[in-house]
Amino acid sequence: MRVTFSSAPVEPATSRKEIWAWYSYAFASEAYVVVALTSFIPITLEALASQEGHLYGTSDPCTAKPSNATTTTAPQEGERPRCMISFGHFEVDTASFVMYLTSLAVFLQALTVVSISSMADHGSYRKKQLVVFSAVGSVATMLIGAMPYVWMAGTLSVIANVSFGAGIVCFNAYLPLLVRNIEQLRTKREQLTRLEKEIDGNSERLADTRNDEDPTGLALADRIGITEVASAVEAEADEGSRRRSAEPLVAGEADMPAVRDQSLDQKKRLCYQISEQLNEEKGQLMGQISARGFASGYFGGILLLLVCLYISYLDKSSMWSLKFGIFLSGLWWCLFAALAGVWLKERPGRELILSDRDRKRGSLWVASRYVLYSWNRVGGTIVQARKLPNAFAFLISWFFLSDGYTSIANVAVLFAKTSLHLSQTLLILLSLVVPICALIGTLAFPRLQRALGYDQKQMVMLLLVLLVMVPVYGTLGLILPFWPHLSSAKELFALASYYGLLIGAVQSFCRSMFADLVPKGRESEFFGLYAITDKGSSWLGPLAIAAITDATQEIRYAFVFLLVLLSLPIPIIYFGVDMHQGRLDAEKASQELLQKQEASTDHGEDDVTDERERLLSTV
Repeated sequence: MRVTFSSAPVEPATSRKEIWAWYSYAFASEAYVVVALTSFIPITLEALASQEGHLYGTSDPCTAKPSNATTTTAPQEGERPRCMISFGHFEVDTASFVMYLTSLAVFLQALTVVSISSMADHGSYRKKQLVVFSAVGSVATMLIGAMPYVWMAGTLSVIANVSFGAGIVCFNAYLPLLVRNIEQLRTKREQLTRLEKEIDGNSERLADTRNDEDPTGLALADRIGITEVASAVEAEADEGSRRRSAEPLVAGEADMPAVRDQSLDQKKRLCYQISEQLNEEKGQLMGQISARGFASGYFGGILLLLVCLYISYLDKSSMWSLKFGIFLSGLWWCLFAALAGVWLKERPGRELILSDRDRKRGSLWVASRYVLYSWNRVGGTIVQARKLPNAFAFLISWFFLSDGYTSIANVAVLFAKTSLHLSQTLLILLSLVVPICALIGTLAFPRLQRALGYDQKQMVMLLLVLLVMVPVYGTLGLILPFWPHLSSAKELFALASYYGLLIGAVQSFCRSMFADLVPKGRESEFFGLYAITDKGSSWLGPLAIAAITDATQEIRYAFVFLLVLLSLPIPIIYFGVDMHQGRLDAEKASQELLQKQEASTDHGEDDVTDERERLLSTV
C-alpha cells in the first residue's frame, strides 16, 4: 500500500482545561465499567438467560415467575441446581453463558482495535474515533434494558463493550501527548535541545582542532580502525597536555585546549543531569495524571452506583431497577463524554495522504485502505519487536495481568450470585465496595511511592506481589481444611475491599509505565497494542473459568487458574523491563519514524510535480 504524509503539525501546549477534559472522559466511561459492564449487565444477562432456561436434566423452568417483579426464586439448601439455556442442540450453564458472551465481545474488540489504532495517529482521527465510539457505545448501553430476549440484550452488550474498548485506546493515547506538552516539560526539553546543539558544535570544533594539530590521524585510522583512532588521539592529546603543563605558560595560550575540554565535559554532565531530571519529572507527572484519571473515573462510578443502589432499594431489588441502572450508565457515558469531545484538542498527527485513484473510489474504499494501513502498521511493529524489547516485554506481562484481574472481578460477581446466593442489594453493595476502595488506593499509592522513593517499575512489582495474594487466599481454601473457604458474605466483602485497594493503583501505574515506553508519533498504535494484549487475553480467563465451571460444577476451582495467571507477570517485568533502556529505544524509534515520514513526504511532493509535468506535456 503506497501512502504519503503531510508535514508535521505543531503540537500546542497543554492547558489545564484540556487535562480536566481528559478527566471528564474517565469520569464518563468508568461509570459504564463500574455500573454496567462488571456489575449490572452480567447479572441482567444471567437473569434473562434463567428466565428462558430450564433446570439441568429436566424441562422445568429455572424461575417460578419469569416477570419483572423478581429475578429468580429463592435458592434451595444444599447443592445449587444448575440452570441451562439451549442454543439449538447445545446447552450452556447460565453462569457460563455470560462468560462465553464476554469472550466473544473481547475478541471482536481486539479486531476493531487493530483496525483503527494506527489510523488514529494520523490527522485528527484520534478525537473523531473517540467521539464516534463513545456515541455508539452509550446508545447501545441505554437500549439493553429495553430488550425482552437475552440474545438481543447480549448483542447490544457486545456492541457497547467493543465501542468502549476502541474509544479507550484513543483516550489512553492522549496521556503521553498531554504530558509531553506540559509547559514546564516543554521548557526543559527546549533547554536540553539547545545544550545538545552546543555540545555538538564544540565537539566538531575540537575534532577539527585536533586534526590540524595531528595530521597523522588518517594513517593511524588506516592501521587500527576508525573506532580506535578517537581513543588514540584522545590519549595523545592528554599526553601533550601533560607535557605542556610542565613547560612555562606564555600568555595562557597553552591552557586553551584544557579549558575547552573542561567546558565540554561540564556541558555533557549538565546535559545528562537535565535529561535525568526531565525523565524523572515526566514519569512523576505521567503517574500523577494517570492516577487522577482513574480516581475521577472511580468517583463517577461510585456516584452513579449510589444512585442505582437507592433506586434498587426503593424498587425492592426488581429486575426493572437493574435495567434502569444500565440505562443511566449509558446516559452518563454519553453526557460527560460530550464534554470531553468539546474541550479536548484534536492534536493531529501527520495527515495520511492516499493517491487520487483511491480517493475517487468513494469513502468506503478509502476507509478500507485506512484499515489495511492499520493492520500493516501493527503487523510491522510486531515483526520489529526486537527494536523495542522492553515495551514488548511489558506487553507480554500485561497480557496475563489484565486477564487475571478482569477475571477476578467477573468471577466475584458470579460467585456471589450463584454460590453464596447474595441478594441483589448485597450484589450492588459488593460492586460499590470495589470502586470506593479503588479510589482510595489510586490516591494513596502515589503518596506511598513518594515516601518510599520508588520508581514506576518498583511500584508495579510491589502491587503485583500484593495482588497475587487474592487468588492465593482462595486457593488455600481448597487445599487446607482449616483455612476459610470463602463461604460467607463478610469474607467476600473483606476480600473485595483488599482487591479494590490494589486494582486502581495497578491500572494507573501500569498505564503510566507503558506510556513512558511509547515512541512519539505512535501513541495510538502502541496503546492499540496495549488494548489488544488486554482484550486479546480477556477471552482466555472467562473461557477457561467457564470450562472449569462446566467441568467441575464449582466456580471455586477458578482460583487455581487465577493464581497461575497473576503470578506470570512478576518475573517478566522484573527481568525483562529496563525503563532507562526502554526510553532510549522509544526515542530512537520515534526518530526513525520521523525520517521515514520526511522521506515519504519528499517523495510524495516529487510525485505531484511529475504528475503536473505529465499533464502539461499532454496538453
